[in-house]
Amino acid sequence: MEGDFYTNESRRKKLLEFLDRTFNYDGTTYLLAVSARISTEVGTVLNSHWKLRVALTYRENDNTINPYWDGTELEIAWAEDSIQLLSESALTDETPIIEGSPNALALEWIAEIAPPLWVSNEAKEAVAAEAGIMETRDDEHTKNLYAEDRFTEYFGK
Repeated sequence: MEGDFYTNESRRKKLLEFLDRTFNYDGTTYLLAVSARISTEVGTVLNSHWKLRVALTYRENDNTINPYWDGTELEIAWAEDSIQLLSESALTDETPIIEGSPNALALEWIAEIAPPLWVSNEAKEAVAAEAGIMETRDDEHTKNLYAEDRFTEYFGK
């Protein structure tokens, strides 16, 4: 099996299943986005260490996705067909790096270390909605720039 998590769909699927098992043990945690960067040049792709950035949120009781996410980093070892956390204590003992950020920012944060490996539809929708809001704000700002001067009665023409 050649390639890495970015070039091999089977490996990417195994990584996502691993992350789901690791974080979603009670069925309420939801992966928003993931990026991965190889952290060692030692060994081969079949025996390597990776740094992951993971944006997580929660499913509400009605199965809707919480609009805020937490972000964490973890190191994994990929050997043959197995994936292992390099430091479980880092995962269990440390607080998330990012807490309570709007879902629209998840993609930007994970992409700081590497291109996104996987992005949920909810994260994509949040980014698109935020872009739409910004576009509307830009349109309103532009419209107001060229609107009739509201202060002409005070300063004359």
